[in-house]
Amino acid sequence: MLDVTDRSGPARRGRWTAGQTKVEFPNILFRDSTMFPAPPYAELTVSGEERIEVRGGSGEALAAFEQNIIRPLDAHKEAAVERGTNAAVVRGRPSGPAIEGSEEIIVMGNAFELRRDARAFADTVAALREAAGADRLIYAPGLMEPSNLALLVYAGIDLFDSSLPLYQSARGKLLLTEGSLPAGDGTWLAERDGEEAHNLEAVWKELQLVRHMIRVGRLRELVETRVSASPWMVAALRILDLQQYEYQEKRWPVVGPRFYANTKASLFRPDVWRFRRRIMERWKPAPHKKVLLLIPCSAKKPYFTSRSHRQFEEVLLSVPNSSAVQELIITSPLGAVPRELELFYPAAQYDIPVTGNWDLEEVRMIQDLVVRAASFGFTKIISHLGSESGFVGEVVECVDTTQGWGTTTPESLERLRLELKEACEAAERVPRAVDRVELLRSQARYQFGAEGEALLDGCTVAGKYPYLKFLRGNAQLGMLTPERGMLSLTMDGGAVLLEKGIHTVQMGDFDLGGNLFAVGVTGADDRIRAGDEVAIVRNGELEGVGVAAMSGQEMVQSRRGEAVRVRHKRKRK
Repeated sequence: MLDVTDRSGPARRGRWTAGQTKVEFPNILFRDSTMFPAPPYAELTVSGEERIEVRGGSGEALAAFEQNIIRPLDAHKEAAVERGTNAAVVRGRPSGPAIEGSEEIIVMGNAFELRRDARAFADTVAALREAAGADRLIYAPGLMEPSNLALLVYAGIDLFDSSLPLYQSARGKLLLTEGSLPAGDGTWLAERDGEEAHNLEAVWKELQLVRHMIRVGRLRELVETRVSASPWMVAALRILDLQQYEYQEKRWPVVGPRFYANTKASLFRPDVWRFRRRIMERWKPAPHKKVLLLIPCSAKKPYFTSRSHRQFEEVLLSVPNSSAVQELIITSPLGAVPRELELFYPAAQYDIPVTGNWDLEEVRMIQDLVVRAASFGFTKIISHLGSESGFVGEVVECVDTTQGWGTTTPESLERLRLELKEACEAAERVPRAVDRVELLRSQARYQFGAEGEALLDGCTVAGKYPYLKFLRGNAQLGMLTPERGMLSLTMDGGAVLLEKGIHTVQMGDFDLGGNLFAVGVTGADDRIRAGDEVAIVRNGELEGVGVAAMSGQEMVQSRRGEAVRVRHKRKRK
């Protein structure tokens, strides 16, 4: 029985209960034999040669299966499933329906062979997780070392064994997170404890770090630093990102902590890529926005709190009819951030090393997003980007207001003011109240898709940015919450989701006492991601609204765990 407590992309952390044994996962199954006794800190052990037995720290038998490691794998045949005791061994890549049965452990029977093929590894892990579902542990024997443990967990594997570290010990290799080195190079650990003890301690310490990074939601950063230890790991992460985006994306929350985008791989983090995709697919400027203003990002987030963006805002406030201006913030790795989406994850959470140099992928990414924005027919495009104006000017016709000056010099700001004044004078005037409604409408479209625009139909907006409430008559439908960086809904807002059939969670016929748990979910919108606003529906009626604690798919697959943290629920007489 699994209780997932933390998620970081496809990686999970939680507690596994089997019989009287309760252990945390991800975890290491330490080989236990006369020659290689398990270390005293082992929480799980594995023993046997042909018939493998998994035991808890107290010796309780938890699972058993036949290894059959000699039989060659035919990659062209359907995956073979061999049943054991509370474990099923899957050899090959599942391509059909979910794996039936009550076994809690799904063993990747050909895991060791995948060390030679990064593409097969990425594809097999994704297919196996989809077939195994959310309520099972995936065990990959013979694959783990300190250097790749973070990647394996990130890919979606829960259990490993110590067989490879022990084998490397026998070869006289000391394992590090950066790779390996020969023993006998004067390393004091080797002289004191021997290669075996060193290697086992190394994987155990790395596991503790991995667990911590899952808990704080930053495992991806650790993975990006670890994969440079081998070409296979770099390739595996790239293939996961480029070929298994959908597998990763639905397991990535739509909210998260601050993080560093320090490597090239950060461009293809699923949460970052999802932001760019949603801009391309969901974003469009309000009808009254006729002037596109391109401005640089800032080190401080959200952007509007930075000194440079306050200066840009002062210029806009000095220009009559400035509500006709659509601000677009140019940055890496997100590409382009419309001003109204600056609070949404990950726009308010990322940090990057700033060198002033842009590689070709970053330039192409930004150019694509700027071209997309320009396609909405602005009457004028103003570039206040400084050095970045060059490559932006290659794809759209724009006025450069910096012309060699810095973006915050008095000269460039004055030129910006004059260009904006001229452009805004020619645009239709729209009341500020309409502009505020359209700002939230754009946020609702980004958050919920096109159907989400209905949340702002007939609404007025009250409050001071970023604390904005939207009301229909006297009924408040929701508000922008900068702490979460998205729109939070009331019961009236939830009624709109129900009416449009989006972000709904179907519950069983029982009274909703507190939060909704997965065992009480009978159906859920596949578009729901952890952190999303959802409407809870009982027998076709709105029962409550809250925040998803897992994806819609996982809500349906899981038997345990919190599915929705309820904010409001229907009052019963």
